[in-house]
Formats: sequence, C-alpha cells, structure tokens
Amino acid sequence: MIRPARECEAATISELAFRSKSHWPYTPEQLAVFREELTLAPEDLARKHAHVAEEAGSIIGFYTLVRLANDEAELEHIFVEPTALSQGIGSGLFHHACELAAAMGARTLVIQSDPNAAGFYHAVGATLVKEIPSSIPGRTIPYFTYALTRADAG
Repeated sequence: MIRPARECEAATISELAFRSKSHWPYTPEQLAVFREELTLAPEDLARKHAHVAEEAGSIIGFYTLVRLANDEAELEHIFVEPTALSQGIGSGLFHHACELAAAMGARTLVIQSDPNAAGFYHAVGATLVKEIPSSIPGRTIPYFTYALTRADAG
C-alpha cells in the first residue's frame, strides 16, 4: 500500500533513508554527509509530496517529489528498507511518483541518482543524461530523466 506520509513519520522515514544508503560501501565520513542530506523535517513531507510504502503497519519505502518551475518534477528521494530490496517495492514507488508527477502537470521526471541505484533507473526506463557533481568532493552522480506519458497520469 502506498499512501501520503504523515508529519509524525519524518524521523522514521529519515532513518529508513539512512539505513538504505548505508547498505552501500560508503565511508563513515561520506555517511555523515548523507545523514544530513537524508534527514527530513516534518514540514518537508507535505511540501515534497512524500509518500510511503507500508506493509503490515511498517514503512518499508518512501519517495519525495518536488514540482519544478518548468514542465519537470524531481524525484528527490526513493528509498527501500534494505531487507525489502528486489521485491518490486522500489518500482511500485517509482511508478506511483510518475503518476503523481503527471497529475501535477509535469512532462518530465528528473532524478539525481546515487551511483549504486543507476541500474534501477535504467531498468525502469529512465535515460542517463549526464554526470553531475556530488556533495562529496571528487565524486559525480548520474542525472536521469524519464518522459512522463498520459498513461502515467492514470
């Protein structure tokens, strides 16, 4: 089940994001930078159209989506509980975000991806456009786009 996130779930969602990011082989210094970037305040959840995937009363994934000024929306976060990876939850969240972005009037979804998640975005049909600088000096991250269609609008 995918539903809008509640303000009271901000800490739970932030910790899920950090656990998911920690699944990859990052240094403690890199993880310290990521922790700050992945911490969402309660007021962020509505503004960023946060939605959670819930199973048996537990949050097992989430995404945040921001409508940009042009015909784009940005998928800022999409994270799945590490124990629930490769079960279709990420794909479900991605397609839900696409539907919401299209309903908001966006024609393109943009994604600044973790390098370790690039294969996921390729698999769902996103197009790698370029590499952009990361918040970690000397590191780049993939920048993807995904063309939204009328089918995405539901």
